[in-house]
Amino acid sequence: MKKLIGKLSWILPATALLVVASPTAARADETVVAAVPFAFIVGNMRLPAGDYVVRESTDAPDLLTIASRDGQRSTFVLSIPSSHEEEGGKPQFVFEEFAGQHFLSRVEPGDGDGREILLTPAIMEHELVTAAPNTGQ
Repeated sequence: MKKLIGKLSWILPATALLVVASPTAARADETVVAAVPFAFIVGNMRLPAGDYVVRESTDAPDLLTIASRDGQRSTFVLSIPSSHEEEGGKPQFVFEEFAGQHFLSRVEPGDGDGREILLTPAIMEHELVTAAPNTGQ
């Protein structure tokens, strides 16, 4: 009986460890993290330089959430699929510059299947005027 209890006491913590570790591993596949050294505009929001995490919505894969790593700032933006021939690269954010401002234009997770944010000069001009600073409140 003591041997059975000893085995069960080992199995239970190991199972709990697997359950706790699984969501973390799955979440890592769904996110792209990047350090952005400058302020930028995404959608209708101005965001300061910092570390940002991008997640695809599980309900609507075209919807991206861009959030500061500390959780103080966030916004949503629509995107379209964007694939590139370079698989195995590191995850990154791609920006376009317009009128001296940086605009997030693409998120690449490193597997070749990225998400592109539709930007035209007219869209960027409109976002320059309407983008509100994200105060995190």
